[in-house]
Amino acid sequence: MFDPKSLLEECEPQLRKSELSGEYYRSRVLRIQDTFPKILIDNAKTHPGRLSMRKKDFGIWNTFTWAEVLEKIRAISLGLVSLGLKREDKVCIIGDNDPEWYWAELAVHCAGGVVVGFYIDAMPSDIEFIANNSDTVYVFAKDQEQVDKFLDVKEKIPEIRRIIYWDDKGMGAYRRDPWLLEIEELMEAGRGFEKANPGFFEASVAEGKGSDLAALCYTSGTTGLPKGVMITHEYLVKATIRLTVMNPPQETDEFLSFVPPAWIAEQIMMAMWLAFSVTANFPEEPETVMENIREIGPSSLLLGPMQWLGLVSQVQMKIFETGVLRRLLYQACLAIGYRYADFKLERRSAVPWHWRLLNSLANGLCLMHIRDALGLSKTRAGITGGSALGPDVFRWFLAIGVKISDAYGLTEINPLTSHGEVVKPGTSGRPVPGVEVRISESGEIMARSDVMFAGYYKNPEATAGMLEDGWIKTGDCGTLDEDGHLIVYDRMKDMLPLRTGAKYSPSYIQNRLRFSPYIKDAMIIGGEDRDFLFGIVTIDFDNVGKWAEKNRISYTTFVDLSQKEEVYRLIERDVVQVNRTLPEDARLGRFTNLHKEFDADEGELTKTRKIRRAFLMERYGHLINAAYENRERVIVEAQVKYRDGREGTVKTDLKIRTVA
Repeated sequence: MFDPKSLLEECEPQLRKSELSGEYYRSRVLRIQDTFPKILIDNAKTHPGRLSMRKKDFGIWNTFTWAEVLEKIRAISLGLVSLGLKREDKVCIIGDNDPEWYWAELAVHCAGGVVVGFYIDAMPSDIEFIANNSDTVYVFAKDQEQVDKFLDVKEKIPEIRRIIYWDDKGMGAYRRDPWLLEIEELMEAGRGFEKANPGFFEASVAEGKGSDLAALCYTSGTTGLPKGVMITHEYLVKATIRLTVMNPPQETDEFLSFVPPAWIAEQIMMAMWLAFSVTANFPEEPETVMENIREIGPSSLLLGPMQWLGLVSQVQMKIFETGVLRRLLYQACLAIGYRYADFKLERRSAVPWHWRLLNSLANGLCLMHIRDALGLSKTRAGITGGSALGPDVFRWFLAIGVKISDAYGLTEINPLTSHGEVVKPGTSGRPVPGVEVRISESGEIMARSDVMFAGYYKNPEATAGMLEDGWIKTGDCGTLDEDGHLIVYDRMKDMLPLRTGAKYSPSYIQNRLRFSPYIKDAMIIGGEDRDFLFGIVTIDFDNVGKWAEKNRISYTTFVDLSQKEEVYRLIERDVVQVNRTLPEDARLGRFTNLHKEFDADEGELTKTRKIRRAFLMERYGHLINAAYENRERVIVEAQVKYRDGREGTVKTDLKIRTVA
């Protein structure tokens, strides 16, 4: 049985450690109910006029109160019922982070349905497999681009009855298609259904239970076909209570909805929006996110590791483009910020007065302006997750006065650990209340909790294989340090041996390399039968391009720029710098600049931007062999898939550089 009081008692020890007031957190937890729709109705009743969400369109922020949000969701939910949606039916959603995604998801929940989220860059083949595997019967798609993906495979997804779209731009020619329905038409049908069936909506919401399925979150499919992870309402509600106690929400908090709602992390943020009645903000376009963050000044911000790295890279390049005096000022103030952050990390009882004074001076001269430029002036809880964020990035943000917490978890159980009052770069924090973590004899991280995934949809064999005596096998290698903080090394299958017999983590080295503003991504290769490590590097085209222009180096394309001798020397400097921080037997001996970026559409990355190592090892096997044969150049052929569906072959002459 869902018991908010016992949940609060479980979180109380951590709450008392927080530097923030926990009174609002306590009051909200005691009101929380066991399903999203019940919490929504409670919010609309207790503070109907309070701001719930805002979305920027055409330069104007459109706002919605809790009462208005409930009215939208009620109309959509009853519209679905009027179409024939039944309890436990599955409904897919695909589109950008918009209020309509939240409305559609809550509307499905209110009718007792289950949401299946798609990533925005899903291909028609992905849609065909997941729609059929999940038994989807209705779809919400944002616009023409997303609707077309379903139309491409219409004959292969016979169970889908209707597609509802919420952005009608370019949809004029589609209006006569009986398979498609505009969201406003659906809402009108819902309002008509309510007049004929008063009280139906409230009864449907009251029928829901915490043990009901809320969502199917599909895995990335790196080790086979994607699996539908069954997530309950109770899972999401308890997850947000346990995660947010590490940094208790306040009544005036705002957060930016930016990471894909198909990802479990954004599902937990949606639960936070409901449970703590904070304001959700939606960017105008993916391209305007940084501008929107600065306008909003969010107190909570969830970004993936690559996005946090992007912020660092953005500052580094702007500093590179400034004059000598400003560059020297930045370097001096950042050095002070690093030292001040070190005092905090060492948890000294008192920072020496002269360092407090120097930090205040550095803050006024430089650091506060960096935070303001990034839109992080009010950010109290920056959160990262999905994959490891290098310690260099943690320390940089701490130096400019922004605290980032790593939240580690799986879709199957989330969160497991998170930083609370203490941030230790290089770790993922301590286990959150109600979660147990242990390390197996083989070094695998194992976890259990009173609420975990409800299994893989229609795949009991995979469900059984994920569990061992009630513990979830994460598949990650790690350890717990002397303070109880979890250190995640890498995937068990990706830990590679060295000739010395020791094992190393490719991800750790890759993260150190990504801290360079000129390196966008990297994959490290090695093994006990190899004398050195080899790195496949993808350059940051924008930043390296600016560097080339400033140094009067002409280039035409990504391929041309990546293979310039000057660019190889530029990247080699950063490789040498990273090598100095690594054990001698875990240093890069050779590297190459790839002719292109790693691409999720080509299967090289997962939808959450993680490297698909096995796929890349096979695709670039010829290049890897050439590196270990001490060849200086190699012709690489790669199949590429264009956005219009065409396929082609790219041939490139790549250099392979030996690190000095």
